[in-house]
Amino acid sequence: MFKDHYFLKRKTLPPCTLLLAPSNVAWLTGFDSAYLLIGKDEDYLMVPELEYERAKESVPWINVIKTRRRMLPIKEVKELCNNEPMMADLKYLDFNTAIRLITDLGAGDVSNMVKEERMKKDEYEVKMIKRALEMSEKAFLETWNELKEGMSELEAAGLLEYKMREMGATWFAFPTIVAFGKNSSKPHAVPGKNVFDKGKIALFDFGAKCGPYNSDITRTYVPDKRPYVEWMDAVLEAINAALKVLKPGVKGSEVDGVAREVIKEYGFGDAFVHGLGHGVGIDIHEPPYLAPSYDLPVPMGAVVTVEPGVYFPGEGGVRVEQLVYVNAKPLVLNSTNVVWW
Repeated sequence: MFKDHYFLKRKTLPPCTLLLAPSNVAWLTGFDSAYLLIGKDEDYLMVPELEYERAKESVPWINVIKTRRRMLPIKEVKELCNNEPMMADLKYLDFNTAIRLITDLGAGDVSNMVKEERMKKDEYEVKMIKRALEMSEKAFLETWNELKEGMSELEAAGLLEYKMREMGATWFAFPTIVAFGKNSSKPHAVPGKNVFDKGKIALFDFGAKCGPYNSDITRTYVPDKRPYVEWMDAVLEAINAALKVLKPGVKGSEVDGVAREVIKEYGFGDAFVHGLGHGVGIDIHEPPYLAPSYDLPVPMGAVVTVEPGVYFPGEGGVRVEQLVYVNAKPLVLNSTNVVWW
């Protein structure tokens, strides 16, 4: 339950910690329209009146108090913490808010501690992410079975999102990408009027939310002809190479480099134009990253994407994305095969 997750994670933060960033509050409580004060003896979820009833139902194990909407709870925090030294998630906030907390509360920064703990998913978090992924995959397979030649990208994206909601998704991790034919050469393609044709590439990038947790998956259909099969071979081999080195303590840049080298060997190095992957959790993109510039270690318990892709303007592109739990041996959370048709 979220309650158990809350009390497990809150122990890692010092007393008199104020969390204001919605993603950080959601990470601990599952509720994002609030501020959270971790006190010495009791904790407080501070919400505007219009969120009070929903907060009381959602987070019954925390004291819920009303605060003024869009106002920093400076007075309330001083009273509840008896003017004790404060900490806050300053790096997650805009400059003016951070300065106000430093000036009025003498707040120190707890952002790095929060970031480290958010990267290490506990059992409950992995369960929620996996459930979100299962919704996504089941919705995709149903969508694929109903996909007809002549259906537009917009229609396919709408159908897939409808199916995810039907499976129980609370929302979508990001706007669904469906790209047919030449449109697949754009990593962040916007669905339009291009129509599905089994003789052309069809790329789907999508994810459901389960509660506040996200999933992320990409699947690409390629017709059995050159050069599409070579593009797919390169991407799949890059995934396998990355999984062989992905383990706790390895630098994100190292994992990216291994996958990138495979794609270079195929002669497609210039076509791999983004990082290999990113963390997934409360935010759809969060640390750690598998990217050339990320020289920090990947921690035990992280959930990351491994998503190499190759893109050729005017021709098309292929990307395949797996969601992976970082353990002594990486665990791929997906149940749908990368080639499903």
